[in-house]
Amino acid sequence: MTTYRYILSSFLFMAMLVLQSCALGKQLQTQTADPKTITGTYDLYLYGCRYPADYEHAAFLISPDAKYPVELFVRDTSYTIKKGLQADKALSEAYAFVRCGNHIVEDTRVLRIPDDSGGTIGYEILPRYPFTDLSGADPLLVSYSLKEGKVTVHIRISPEVEGKLNSVGGVPGSGGM
Repeated sequence: MTTYRYILSSFLFMAMLVLQSCALGKQLQTQTADPKTITGTYDLYLYGCRYPADYEHAAFLISPDAKYPVELFVRDTSYTIKKGLQADKALSEAYAFVRCGNHIVEDTRVLRIPDDSGGTIGYEILPRYPFTDLSGADPLLVSYSLKEGKVTVHIRISPEVEGKLNSVGGVPGSGGM
């Protein structure tokens, strides 16, 4: 039964990616960023960290001057926004936030979120766990789609991690809509 659930989850995830690429607009590909180069003012989106064992937490620094507005495709109650923070304060708060909970965070990933013309919408900050953790190093799948003049952020725990958490009685995330 567990193998069946894993195969079904994988199939559904792949189908979601195909549908997302067609129906949800142009996919924006993040790029590794050096946090030392991040300057300016940002709105800080803090997603997740709903309970101590939660693997679903991420921070996003979104430029208020970005070419497109940004919307998280998750429940409104699963994130907060702090507006108008200087880059160093936003990064400091983001780093602290992604380390919330009772899991060891080995490192953080900082990725630039580009727009469709070479500009920058903002930055994504995600926790990195030890590869030996039940979740693996990077349990979250985050994607960005540009459609009708708006960027939508899709956040989801990977089906593989969700399967592992279910098999040991963990609580998989439920932040998606």
